[in-house]
Order: sequence, then structure tokens, then C-alpha cells
Amino acid sequence: MTQEEHYGLTWPGKAAAAASARTCADAVLVDVPEESEPGPDGAPSAHLFVEGDNLDALKLLTPHLAESVDLAYIDPPYNTGSDFVYDDSYALTRRQYRAMSGDRASEEEGRRHSAWLSMMLPRLMVARNLLAPSGVLLISVDHNEVAQLRLVGTEVFGPGSLVGDFTWVSNLKGRQISGVGPARTHESILCFARDPARVGRFTGDAAELRRIMPAVYKSPSYTVEHDARGPYVRKNELHNTNSRFNEVTAPTMVYRIHYQAETGRVRVSDIDDPTTFPGFVTAMPHPNAREGISWHAWRWSRSRVLADHEDLDFRVVDGRLRIWTKVRDVAGTALKDLVIGPSTSTGKAELQELGLKEVFETPKPRVLLETLVGSIAPKNALVLDFFAGSGTTGAAVMALNARDGGTRRFVLVQRAEAVAAGSHAERAGFADVAAIARERLRRDAECLSAATGQGAGRRADGASRALDLGFRLQRVAPRA
Repeated sequence: MTQEEHYGLTWPGKAAAAASARTCADAVLVDVPEESEPGPDGAPSAHLFVEGDNLDALKLLTPHLAESVDLAYIDPPYNTGSDFVYDDSYALTRRQYRAMSGDRASEEEGRRHSAWLSMMLPRLMVARNLLAPSGVLLISVDHNEVAQLRLVGTEVFGPGSLVGDFTWVSNLKGRQISGVGPARTHESILCFARDPARVGRFTGDAAELRRIMPAVYKSPSYTVEHDARGPYVRKNELHNTNSRFNEVTAPTMVYRIHYQAETGRVRVSDIDDPTTFPGFVTAMPHPNAREGISWHAWRWSRSRVLADHEDLDFRVVDGRLRIWTKVRDVAGTALKDLVIGPSTSTGKAELQELGLKEVFETPKPRVLLETLVGSIAPKNALVLDFFAGSGTTGAAVMALNARDGGTRRFVLVQRAEAVAAGSHAERAGFADVAAIARERLRRDAECLSAATGQGAGRRADGASRALDLGFRLQRVAPRA
């Protein structure tokens, strides 16, 4: 009997990696108050920094954060052939890999992919349990593993869970040492949803997006107008431009609309009803050029037109009544899946401005995380980053709160990974990456405090400080 074939992604070591997600962490979280930073008025901060292996940390956080995280972002190590530093590494010896896979031809390549996937799988499985029903997980990844990550992420989160695939142009000049093929300019940021049905449209601040990414978000070509309900813009006409929607395929959406300009009253009637109403102007659906078809459908139902006609703009143009929809959210715009502007150089410059030049090799730009978090998650979001690196996600959360008055909280997890001997980080006095991240948060907090007047304790005028610029430190420690 042959083994049943099915679609999916498999690799040597997958079963053991998945099983590791279901074991309990043989560790505890220990508070480290002497290295924590206070929140408003000296109280403990609502932000949390966990130092330790992230798989253990995620398991230990589960009782407290299950189904609570609105947005998680991770920037895991890109699989460039370097060794992993995780205790649960399933990197196989050549003999083990050959015995499990029977593959000699692509042995080194296979071992490398298997090790990376075995590192990622259990972390994704545990992280999924932390997401709120409407929560999403964003993952930065390059060309080496993006194809595999799409598959393993879909396996963990379910069919249809990949709701976004951002192209981030991280180096517009291109990596001239790519070796084969074109000079690479971009990385991917995959967005998985715990429940796609609960994820709405990602909407960002239009003015801020135009400032950050002028090549992607152009100045508006429309005029802001006002009515009794406030500002609005007139964008799309009410008729459905797709000829497939007509009196045959959507009969309930094909009807006459009658409008009385003096009173603002609206009435509707059947498409074949010739009745007229004194003082009303009639709008017919647009003619349909399809053979045997007469009309395009409207985009709104009869009941919605009657109930929400104040969100419609009625105008007589060239003797014909035309109807547009009003868009009330004039400050927002849809977040696009193309990011051009914030770059790897931006991230390095941000650290340099904090006096942390070259202490971290590949920091993500804070403005990139501000854009993603600000456009996707609510202002009171709980934001998780369990590959915290230089602490960019935490810095972005604090900056967003300072800008828009939000009450977002962050949870960062970073292993105390030793810095390279002789590196800029070591010469700057840092022993490990977690220490770099915490110092970065402190310096970002100082800058925000100076800019907003909301420093530690109380402001100069004696008022209570609402902006939380601190963090509580916990370490993953062996169970006694």
C-alpha cells in the first residue's frame, strides 16, 4: 500500500517541531524591577519586555495573553545559511537528514530549509493562540523562505488566512552582490489572520502616508465638501460599472430612483413602472451594452438608498440626474500592499540619531512599523513582537501613542543573544541583543519625553503623565 498523497509542505523534523509546540515550558517568568522603567506617575508600565527564548516565553505568556493580541509583528532571522541560536534548533546532521529524507542531491539546501522551518513552526503555532479573534500576524521574510512561509503559515492559520502580502522596497539601489538574477530591492511582509472574516480593510492616515511614501500615495484629486453631517468627498457614482450585474443577474438592484431637490426626499420604484412623482427628478440605471440586456445594476439596494440617502450626492448634470456616494472618512485611505520610502538605511539612521550607530546590523525602520501598526490595529491595541531585535516595534508603539493619543501596549520578546566579538555593539558596551533593544527603548522614550513634555513622573506643570514610556522587564528562568 502506498502512502496517500496530499497537498502541503513537509520536511524532515516537522513532526518533532510541531510536537515541541505542545509541551510545557520548563521555565518561569521572573520580574526584574531594577532594570525596568516606570510608567505614568512612577507606576509599573503597561509595556512588557521579556528576555529569553521566545518559544518558552510565548508558552509562559499564553495564560495571560491568550486571544488578546491585536497585532503581532516578527522579523525572524532570514535563512541565509547562518547558524540559529535557538535551544530547540532541529538542525540535522548530514547523516540524520539523509536517513529521514533519502535526498542526497540537495542535501545542504534541504537541511538549511528544514532547520529554519522547524524553528518557525512551533512559534507560529503558539503565537496563533495569543491572537485575538480579529488579530493578525505580520512576518518579514526575504526570498529565501517566502514560498515556504506562505505554505506553513497557511497550514497553521488555515485556508484563506493570508490576507496580505506586502512588498517592502528595503533597498531601492538594489543589492549589487545578489550573485544570480536581478539586484534585489525588496522583501516581503506576509499578513496572516486568525479569522479572515473578522479582519476589515486596513486604513491609514492619508496625510501621513503621503508624507512617508509620496511615490505610493498621491495628493488627492478630489475636493472636500460639507453637508449637515460634516465633511465628505464625492468619489464614485452609484451605478455598478460591471456589466455582469444587470436585471438578469441582480434583478433587485435594478430600479428607478426619484429625488426631490427642494426637500431632499428620495423614492424608488420598479424599473418598468412608468409612474412619475410631481417635483421629483428620476434617475434610471445606466444602459448596458450587453446583448439582450438593458441596464446596469446599482451598487446599493433599494432599502439602503432609502435609509442612507444622506450619504448620496444627487446632482443634475446636462439635464440628467446623477448620483455619487459620499465618503465621510476624508482623513483615511486604504493601506496599499506596496511600501516604498522607509528603507534599511532609514532604520540605521534612526539608531544613529539615538547615539547607537551600527550596534545592530539590520534594524527595521520605526516609521515602517508605525505605518503598519497605525493602519492595521486599533488605538488601544496589544502589540506583540517575539523577535524584537533592536526594539523597533516597541519604539513605534510609543511614538504612535505620543502622536495620536492612543493607549497601545507592547510585549517584546528577545533572547539575550551575545553580540559578535569586536563588533560596534561590544565596543559600545553591549553584551547582548536584548540589552541593545532595552537601551534603544530608553533613548526613544527620552526623545519622546522631550518632544511632548511627558517625561517620567509628572510634567513640569504638575499634571499627571498619561503617556507610558516605560517597560517592565521579565526574564525566562529555569524552573526551580
